[in-house]
Amino acid sequence: MKKSLIVFVLLCLACHKIEDPIGNFPVYLRLDLTFEDKELRNIPSCKTYTAKDINSNIERVGFGGVLVVHAVDGFFYAFDLACPYEASRSALVVPDENSLNVVCPRCGTKYDISIGASGAPNGVSKYYLKRYAVMENGSQLIVSN
Repeated sequence: MKKSLIVFVLLCLACHKIEDPIGNFPVYLRLDLTFEDKELRNIPSCKTYTAKDINSNIERVGFGGVLVVHAVDGFFYAFDLACPYEASRSALVVPDENSLNVVCPRCGTKYDISIGASGAPNGVSKYYLKRYAVMENGSQLIVSN
């Protein structure tokens, strides 16, 4: 009986979901890998998109903006630019010079985007970067949530 109670408590703790500090904001980008966004064809590479970079009639960039990554595994990933530790539209992560990490200039947390799938934190933040879906459609990428 005691072992069953311990297993039950551990299962409950394992199922506890860490609350998303960023929340849900609309994301929709249609990117052109042939012309406007051709630098994303390189591996590794990344590009940022904020409200000033988009057609606001049809496109949306989430909470702080969108970071699109062409990772070393050959896949495309997208994350919100807002540092989840700071959870502020004014604390946006910045890509480093080799496009393998992004860093929050405010808290100093470094997020690994080299493989793309994780956005794992290294620093004070315990949160991963908020991730968005990326669909490849020929020479276009569609980023959405």
